[in-house]
Amino acid sequence: MYSGQAPSIRRFSFPPFPSVCRRVLNGAFGVLAIACAVTAVTGCSEKTAGPIPHLSMPPSTGFRLIQPTPTVVPATSQSPQAPPYIGTLYTIAVPHPGTVLVAGAQSTIWRIQEKTGSWTKIPSPVSDDLYKMVFVDPEKGFIVGDDGVILSTADGGKSWIRVASPIQNGFLQDIDFPDARTGYIVGEKGSLLTTHDGGRTWKALPSPTGQNLYAVYFRDALHGWVAGWGRTFLETRDGGRTFSPVPLSIPRVTRQDPSFNALWGQGERVVLAGDHGLLYRSSDGGRSFARIALPAERDLYGICEEGQAGLVVAGGEGTLFMVGESGSVRSLIPPAPVADFLGVSCGSTHVRVAGVPDIILLPLDQAKVQP
Repeated sequence: MYSGQAPSIRRFSFPPFPSVCRRVLNGAFGVLAIACAVTAVTGCSEKTAGPIPHLSMPPSTGFRLIQPTPTVVPATSQSPQAPPYIGTLYTIAVPHPGTVLVAGAQSTIWRIQEKTGSWTKIPSPVSDDLYKMVFVDPEKGFIVGDDGVILSTADGGKSWIRVASPIQNGFLQDIDFPDARTGYIVGEKGSLLTTHDGGRTWKALPSPTGQNLYAVYFRDALHGWVAGWGRTFLETRDGGRTFSPVPLSIPRVTRQDPSFNALWGQGERVVLAGDHGLLYRSSDGGRSFARIALPAERDLYGICEEGQAGLVVAGGEGTLFMVGESGSVRSLIPPAPVADFLGVSCGSTHVRVAGVPDIILLPLDQAKVQP
């Protein structure tokens, strides 16, 4: 499966919101000129923003930074001024070599030509925030988001259409396809959807929990895991009809009810990441999980694997770690406290990242890039 990992970050009836938003809400603006206005009615999807800061990335990191900016269309009597672009990018994917797709808040979908760094804003059929994008093959992909939104593409992300969804009001947070015909979506208040016709139609399964679900991974059509708010981590072996809790040794952390925000797997390996640096790995098909200690206990939002190099873990306050098979950990970039990395995509020799404020990290040396 071609996929781009992405987080989401709201609490209670909203998906998780990035730690940069939390810092603003806590009054610690730092040097980042961005603000999030949150109300009990609208959550973090209604935001106000100051100017997005122009950032740079040292060449020594092996990354180059792209910050796409939409064209401002003047208001008319028939078309009011659109809200300012806030640059919250949740998810990233590479359907074709040299083409990068990024999606996020305000129904934003960017299509980027990697060789030149040029970008195009793709029209969206909805106005909702978009949280997770996956590609089943180089042409066929899906995005999920607020208000039960499911979008699909059949042309590698050049155009998108809305797919009928059994969820109308709650957010949908993550999507996974263990095979070309079988897919699963999770979201608000334990929402769980499935398809058995390649994503043309979706039906709701009984909710395994009343907690918000932020991550889903199925190793095959029957055996999978879901994770989310309040330490929720559940396993199914019958295609989502029944679930059982997965036991974990969770240390006492600052946030007493941390969320698990991302799942990744391949073969017998399953990896779970969450708030406050919680990272767990199984090498036996999920029968047992061991915690991996990280040097910084920041909230984690995305996981993928870069070929044979190791796991890549992305998160708040510039967290971008490479984790080796032995559990060794190294940072891929210098500290970047003004950034939150919310989505990550890996290939055989690359890592690509999306986040805030309006951040897309691409490989610096295009000659060495492999899909």
